[in-house]
Amino acid sequence: MNSAIEQCGTSQTSKKILIVDDHPVVRQGLTQFINQEPDLIVCAEAGNAKQAFEVVEKQHVDLAIVDMLLKNTTGIQVTKDLKSRCPDLRVLIFSMRDETYYIKGALQAGARGYITKEELADEIINAIRQVLDGKIYLSCRVAKKFPSKTLDRIRAGDLEDSAWE
Repeated sequence: MNSAIEQCGTSQTSKKILIVDDHPVVRQGLTQFINQEPDLIVCAEAGNAKQAFEVVEKQHVDLAIVDMLLKNTTGIQVTKDLKSRCPDLRVLIFSMRDETYYIKGALQAGARGYITKEELADEIINAIRQVLDGKIYLSCRVAKKFPSKTLDRIRAGDLEDSAWE
């Protein structure tokens, strides 16, 4: 996939995914193993926020997988901007960072999941499916950062500041 915008040429039942990461090899790797799933298709890749916004303005996307640290912006800001353009769009943050500051910010911005780049492909597919099913997903590495009471509130959709105490 060379361009930021490419139309999906698949069946209506496949969930369409946008990958937003400034590293081409990461986008290509994710695309390769996601497209092996019969019900998922990467319909576009974006190397920056501007390209991501162009994609969601031109075609329907079910899920955006967004890197937390992009050039000149963060996944938190990209999530806010994507959600303002497409409120029904699901966002999964895919990051090298596992600090609670980023996790909290991403979820409060509207992301429905947070997974680290250390996870195996099967776990990334699991995260994608859970977020597409309307659940909040936190990888095990991320979940360990929070007390069980906080995790229960987050998974229940309580993302207010008081939930993080």
